[in-house]
Amino acid sequence: MDDDRMAVSGAARARRPRAARSRAARACAGALALGALASSPGCSGAPEVPVPPPGGAAGAATASGCREGRCSQAEALLAAARAFSDVRHDYLLDTSSAMVPGRGLSRSASGAFSPVGLACARSRAEAAPSVAAAPSVAAAPSVAAAPSVAETPAVAPAPAVAPAPGERAIDFRYVGVAVDSVLVGADVDLPAYFSAGGTLDRRRLRLIAMALVADEDPQFFEPTGDVVPAAGGGCACGRATHFIGAVRRGAMVAYETDVTAGEAHGTALGLLKARIAAGDRRVTMTSVGELSIEGVEGAPVAGEAGGAAGGGSALGALRLEVKKAVPLAYAVYPIADVCRFSLAEPEITPLPLDFGVVPYGATATAQAILRNRAQVDVRVTHGERSVDVPAHGSAALTFTWTPEGQAAGCERQTRRDTFLVRPKDPGAAVVPRERAVVVPQQVTTGMPTFSKHEPIATETGRSPDYGRASVDWTCPAGYVVQQCEPQRSSCLSSTGSCNAEGYRLTAEATPDGRGCSFRCTGPSSSLWGDHGCAYTAAMVCRLACQ
Repeated sequence: MDDDRMAVSGAARARRPRAARSRAARACAGALALGALASSPGCSGAPEVPVPPPGGAAGAATASGCREGRCSQAEALLAAARAFSDVRHDYLLDTSSAMVPGRGLSRSASGAFSPVGLACARSRAEAAPSVAAAPSVAAAPSVAAAPSVAETPAVAPAPAVAPAPGERAIDFRYVGVAVDSVLVGADVDLPAYFSAGGTLDRRRLRLIAMALVADEDPQFFEPTGDVVPAAGGGCACGRATHFIGAVRRGAMVAYETDVTAGEAHGTALGLLKARIAAGDRRVTMTSVGELSIEGVEGAPVAGEAGGAAGGGSALGALRLEVKKAVPLAYAVYPIADVCRFSLAEPEITPLPLDFGVVPYGATATAQAILRNRAQVDVRVTHGERSVDVPAHGSAALTFTWTPEGQAAGCERQTRRDTFLVRPKDPGAAVVPRERAVVVPQQVTTGMPTFSKHEPIATETGRSPDYGRASVDWTCPAGYVVQQCEPQRSSCLSSTGSCNAEGYRLTAEATPDGRGCSFRCTGPSSSLWGDHGCAYTAAMVCRLACQ
């Protein structure tokens, strides 16, 4: 396993209480009118899966359907969805902020949620210190290995790295499918959502790209009086299996279409692919907040709020950045997390952990923040290294990756890394006794350089065609020029120089930095003497995927 460095911050400071919510109004009127979960006992007739309104969520901008090629950008999202198959997505989309944190949810075998009229959790008065997720560290040709735990201070704050101007630090990136307001991944079986005991015969199917900004004041929860010990161990809150966590802010671009029970055949992704490929007018694009989406070449493949931009030819790795964050989703946690002796699964941010652009053979590092949501101190073990994290504390973990391969261009690689979480006190009566936490990781990689050499020459004569000595080369996709150089030059001057007696040989990078222009000019004569030039054009390009 790769070396990792962990720095720990405790949970000593008290956090300012969050503003109280108007639960009755938001849970009933807001939930039923805006398609969110009805989480109060008086909210009867709520859908088992929250359904967005036909015109898009409140505050969202909706563009026309797929006619006239408006959905061509969606092809990049369809291609990128595979890279996010390992990313956790325990969130419910709700741009109206109508849900009430702590309210109970019941999850069916198909993954659909239905509201439970109980408050199963409440926010704690104290929480972990403010921690901003550190963006991935792009590699230079070589990156120093992380020091061992013994060399790391015993207690230190988790680092906060400021994002670029106009951007927000991202906790969570996701490209995939949502059925109504539930993130379900790419391969969900659609018929299951119409046979889960619900009464709805129409679902909203969405191909989405979303990003949630870093939560600098993370919210922790404790049980309410409705949580009681369960007969078989653990605890229960009525028929609830989960509860609504804190609201999260971010931005989203979605391609949406309604599906009836009679149309629900196969997988969600398969149906979306078919409708987008056919230019189906029922598919519309919706933007919430402002999400910048760029492909491997930096060309926009989806627009900000209000519409779509041109492009869409780059089908490689996507870069998601939030320009304007709005309330977008709610975290969802299992009821077991607030049981008295529960070893709650820690939260890891950002997800997926992106190492950026790293050439084959180079080593890069990226940091993730672990937040201990358990009410007991834990010991985190990764390989042969371990660190203790206090209850509701946080730790910074540093991972390394040296990608290998042979592709000439930008290649997206993914992998899964795992570490173990156990109670610090081996005798603590917690369930489960340990947790294996998976960290999905991504890297954009390729050959470090691309080189091209070719002999270039004019014919020998009194008036040679110097156009034959002029060439323009372009680096492959994903590369920028590093060197343009003429080698082994020879011209028919008295000294053989190609920069004397009227000869001029140049090699320059093109204005866009993606290629080289080679030019050779010289004298001509209609009466006597021979002229001409010859050289070897040499271009070196370096990997620079966006």
